[in-house]
Amino acid sequence: MASNFDFRTTVAYETAGVQFNVALQGLAFVVTVDDLASGDRLALDHGVSAAVYDFTRGYARWLGSKGIVASQEASAVRGVARDGMSAAQLLAVAREAVDMVDQRFSHYRTNVVSGDGYSDVVYEKRDGVAWLMLNRPETFNAKRGITMDEMSAALLDAAGDNDVRAVVLSGAGPNGFCTGNDQSYDPTQGGAYSGSARLSYSKVLRGMPQPVIAAVDGYAIGSGNIMAYESDFTIATTRSRFGQTGPRVGSPAAGHGVAMLAGRIGQKRAREMWMLCQQYSAQEAYEMGLVNRVVAVEELWAEVDRFIEAIKNVSPVILQMQKISFNQHDDFVAGESPFGEHAPDYASSDECRERRTAFLERRPMDRSKNLPYVAVPIR
Repeated sequence: MASNFDFRTTVAYETAGVQFNVALQGLAFVVTVDDLASGDRLALDHGVSAAVYDFTRGYARWLGSKGIVASQEASAVRGVARDGMSAAQLLAVAREAVDMVDQRFSHYRTNVVSGDGYSDVVYEKRDGVAWLMLNRPETFNAKRGITMDEMSAALLDAAGDNDVRAVVLSGAGPNGFCTGNDQSYDPTQGGAYSGSARLSYSKVLRGMPQPVIAAVDGYAIGSGNIMAYESDFTIATTRSRFGQTGPRVGSPAAGHGVAMLAGRIGQKRAREMWMLCQQYSAQEAYEMGLVNRVVAVEELWAEVDRFIEAIKNVSPVILQMQKISFNQHDDFVAGESPFGEHAPDYASSDECRERRTAFLERRPMDRSKNLPYVAVPIR
């Protein structure tokens, strides 16, 4: 019977310096985290460990999709499983809960409590390739400010390394390359949590001399889709999906990043993708010219390696000049987003708040909150 269900396990990550303790007893779910160096229980505080804080915050939301209503407390994630779940269902949830921890913390190369490494991405260079992986699988690799700062710093490092011939972008876990900006963003943290990179990762991505390969396995949505089509090459698995969400969730997307899609797939399809907020399979994306290859999941990295080897066989400086040439074509749209000129207060509007809240609460948006059109003169 579910009332007698008792699942308890610990999972230690020596490199990351943390141990997760997962327990599901009856319908009660508890996760705590220990510092392996001291043996002490970690407070789930951003100042103690940005990686652990961010994970447990997103983890509590993710558990809701698995039938456990959970919340992040001062030193634990606590929740209650849905009433009526069988022992078999509880076991499946417990295993998935442990697997999600592993999807993130098995990737870290430095201590996430005392180290100076990245919290939201995993970055390394080997054999002339820079590998940058978004490491927030509990949010399908949605980006917060720190994520974008770390991406910018890593990409700038790769751009300045003459030994790096190619850059590969990917996302942790089997479900998401990147699902855009995290709509549950915590504005109370401010400062470092919000992000303050001098150069956006997007500008570095387009301006760096090396070709960039987006290895997409799962959802490439919102700015994740932009990141994929801003990359020089996109290789997708058959389970990948692409699309935009800005107009639906109140994200003020406009300007260069929007318009450049027309250079990839044409004006009609670009307007359809951006304005209707629909999703497209990997095969549909391939047919419209959004991706270079669609491969089986197990063939993704072999295909990435084939692209890397082809890149290494040609002139680095000629590729750099060609990339600049392609960027000149993309840069037909210059300047800031039209929101800055015509709707500068959109982010603080009732519509923006309502669309974001409706998305997080998984409910229809109250359309009475929609703003009227801006009176922009037609000349």
